[in-house]
Amino acid sequence: MDIDKHRWKRMSWVLKRSLTLAFAAVCAFTTVAAERPIDFTHDVQPILAAKCYECHGADVRKGGLRLDLKHDALLGGDDGAILVPGKSAESLVIKKVSATDSAKRMPPKGEPLSAQQVATLQKWIDGGAVWPEETVKPQSQHWAFQAVKRVEPPKVKKDKWVMNPIDAFVLARLEQEKIKPSPEADRYTLVRRLSLDLLGLPPTLEEVEAFVNDKSPDAYEKLVERILASPHFGERWGRHWLDMARYADSDGYEKDRARPFAYLYRDWVIKAINEDMPFDEFSIEQLAGDLLTKPTHEQIVATGFHRQTLTNTEGGVDQEEFRTKAVVDRVSTTSTVWLGLTMACAECHSHKYDPITQREFYQFYAFFNNASEKNVPSPQPDEQAKYEEAKAKWDSENDKLKAKLADYVKHDLPAKQVAWEKSGRTKSTPWQNLKVAKTASVNGATLKVRGDEVVVSDGKLPDTDTYTIEATAGLSRITGFRLEAIDDPTPKKGPGRAKDGNFVLTKFSVVAVSPNGEEREVKLGNPQASFSQNRFPVENALAGQASSGWAVAPKLDESHAAVFETEEDLVLPEGAKLVFKLEHNYKTTYLLGQFRLSATDAARPLKSDLLPADATMALAKEPDLRTKAERAALAKYYQEQVDAGARKLQAAIDAHAKKAPAAPATFAAAITEEPTGRKTQVHIRGNFMDKGMEVQPGVPSILPILHTRGDKPDRLDLATWLFDPVNPLTGRVAVNHIWQNLFGRGLVNTVDDFGTRGDKPTHPELLDWLASEFPRLKWSRKEMIKLIVMSNTYRQESVIRPELETRDPLTTLLARQNRLRLEAENVRDAYLAASGLLTRKVGGPSIRPALPADIAALGYANSVKWAESEGEDKYRRGLYIFFQRTVPYPMLMTFDAPDSNTACTRRERSNTPLQALTLLNDPVFFECAQTLGRRIADVPTSDVDEKIRTGFQYCFGRPPSRAEARRLKALYEDQFELLEVRPENAKKLVGVKTADADVAMKAALVALARVMLNLDEFITRE
Repeated sequence: MDIDKHRWKRMSWVLKRSLTLAFAAVCAFTTVAAERPIDFTHDVQPILAAKCYECHGADVRKGGLRLDLKHDALLGGDDGAILVPGKSAESLVIKKVSATDSAKRMPPKGEPLSAQQVATLQKWIDGGAVWPEETVKPQSQHWAFQAVKRVEPPKVKKDKWVMNPIDAFVLARLEQEKIKPSPEADRYTLVRRLSLDLLGLPPTLEEVEAFVNDKSPDAYEKLVERILASPHFGERWGRHWLDMARYADSDGYEKDRARPFAYLYRDWVIKAINEDMPFDEFSIEQLAGDLLTKPTHEQIVATGFHRQTLTNTEGGVDQEEFRTKAVVDRVSTTSTVWLGLTMACAECHSHKYDPITQREFYQFYAFFNNASEKNVPSPQPDEQAKYEEAKAKWDSENDKLKAKLADYVKHDLPAKQVAWEKSGRTKSTPWQNLKVAKTASVNGATLKVRGDEVVVSDGKLPDTDTYTIEATAGLSRITGFRLEAIDDPTPKKGPGRAKDGNFVLTKFSVVAVSPNGEEREVKLGNPQASFSQNRFPVENALAGQASSGWAVAPKLDESHAAVFETEEDLVLPEGAKLVFKLEHNYKTTYLLGQFRLSATDAARPLKSDLLPADATMALAKEPDLRTKAERAALAKYYQEQVDAGARKLQAAIDAHAKKAPAAPATFAAAITEEPTGRKTQVHIRGNFMDKGMEVQPGVPSILPILHTRGDKPDRLDLATWLFDPVNPLTGRVAVNHIWQNLFGRGLVNTVDDFGTRGDKPTHPELLDWLASEFPRLKWSRKEMIKLIVMSNTYRQESVIRPELETRDPLTTLLARQNRLRLEAENVRDAYLAASGLLTRKVGGPSIRPALPADIAALGYANSVKWAESEGEDKYRRGLYIFFQRTVPYPMLMTFDAPDSNTACTRRERSNTPLQALTLLNDPVFFECAQTLGRRIADVPTSDVDEKIRTGFQYCFGRPPSRAEARRLKALYEDQFELLEVRPENAKKLVGVKTADADVAMKAALVALARVMLNLDEFITRE
């Protein structure tokens, strides 16, 4: 027992001693730590890495905050800066990590920061938040944000199958999966596949036979090159691009007004693709063609890419709201089309999945915020030629008419003027123009004074109005007033503001105001006018009745004058004013447009002529004493107002002027840089009225640095940056679009989302090889397409193999080709081509096919009750159909055409009963069947079997099998037997009014054509 006590005492002493030494060590360490300055790498970065990077690192940036990079951390997140160097108490990060409320404390999950860790951050911030520049900058590990790596094609066992590197990448994967590629498709299938993929049209019989019978080793390559050279290549691949450009022929929203010249941008796309404009130039011109050095007209037209946004023309809308909506759309479209990123998700808050902050969204937004919409005159060559031809004829006739007048003025007019002056008819009332001091309008018209004398009514056009004019006269005694209603020289404007150029003056009155303010109404009488309209005499202007007044129809293209005598002389003391009231209370908008007031002290009776003051003064002098200006004024007045011969010749000139051909009104919608720029701020929660921090143009920090030409980045810098060799996205996204359009799905199936939520590439090495090959091919779209279609991978059969149904149902391994239904426009094109109706004209204004009445009634204010296109335009390709956003052509929508409101990178392919009903019953397709039936009947042979065989080839580009031929012949015979005894039905089916001897045969062939055109193979690309 004593021994145990001794041992316990000994152990206690040792324990106390150890604790004492440990405590001393801790104190010593703490003292040293307290004295040592905080080092970011040693003390701070480990805390951030352990507690913050999971939510605020390279791959995830909650709240727009990234803490693994100095620049981003100091910039802060969506709520602003979180670090205030030197002031930890004001730094949001300290408030967040030390919050007592667990719901507000950071990090939201796991253990909170310890007191020591918080103290470390506080001391670091109070010390200035020193963060060395050489800190490692970790980047996202997501595959799409890594640099493109060009790897050598892999070695494969079955190397004879490899036509080019594409096959090596594909075959290596198949061998890894122990799957064999499919055999090459037969020649009939290959020529049809190539024609549909590259032109969107089935091949002609001649084209099929030429390829099938070409036994040369390079026959397929020659076929590819011939098809690539076709002008229809630009139509087919232009349609793919127009989907992404959200092209349409109307504004959208409720009114959905037509854009009659939208086709200019569409035609630019077709032309650029046909000419194989390098994809980098093609892109840069569309994004920033206006910023190129001395941009051409075509480069300006190219910027129409970003004029395809919706436009709201509703009354009362906030124009700034819809301007910002258009800018947001331009940001989203640019990021989707060229970068394959869903940047639109960051409009209201930082992206939840990809490393894109809301601030970076508005930095990108700033590039397009500085762009303004502009319409550029763009007469087309045929329009300009017609205009110039018509203008030359008009000019020639105009010169003849002017020459006649000049000859008359030179030889006949002087003698007539002398006789007129001597006749005594030149006595005129001397009028003095009044100087206008003030004007007012009761109902809001804007009254402007030109040259102190002429009053012009402008701006708002009220239904009725009263003009008040305050003026001064240089006369001490007045015997009358003159009101001149002055003609607007603009055709059909006249002296009034009504639509026909007329006016109705319902009351004319004058008040004299003495210098002391005393008012006295001036009594008027003996009204006269140079002309008065029937039932609207000038006398009514003193009556003040709303039912009538003074008007001047039908003489609406000349000036007129009304004179009102004072009943007694009006004596005006010095400083007196005259206040006139001109009342217009007749119906609506019949207001004076331009007028002048004058006064006279001449003896009564007064004359209601329009002789100007300078001409009056000239007449008062002897001819020899007149100045040059007075002689010219008098000659001008005589020629224009008195001489009947001169007036007749001038009237002929004026009438001819109204026939002048109008210059083409065609304009291209473009964008241009705003000279002064616009301030860009973050829209808090996406609300354009709630402005946050100001930002400058920039790109997401996860992507390469943007290099600028000047002090501030612009759209051209952005467009060039897209094609920077170190940009990891543009090349990948571009070749993926091409691949998708040749195989039905991309190597990355989510073609619009290369972010963390998108699909991974099925063949990453192949994708990178193609992305690196595209710039090596100088961004040639045609060369890239040729490379792909020359591969054995592309040439495979599309037949579904049983062993692939479970292992590769979506054809991601590329062990066979895909079997695809034609796109909406190409369905219609194939019908027109097979029937022989197709018009192959390229480019030009959009066409308007027939619309069902119930569909046309859906448009706003009859906007789609259009006149149906006629002649060859009726049978143009589906690409050229006028696309009304609110009421699109129903056949296109039935076959999954996009709505054109947003960029479409991948069309859906549905299979619905409505599609079958459309193909069978739509008037367009029924007409095609009728025409095809007649075309088959016209095959120059009496052998029905040969006619059927040829008709089958028209549809499918291949001869029918024996079984197919037998079934078609049996169908024909059944139909012929039925229709032969029912000639009226046969006539209806053929579409003729009078039956001929072969009407039953033709009708049976029409029925046969309907069946063939409605087979699945016809609308399918094998």
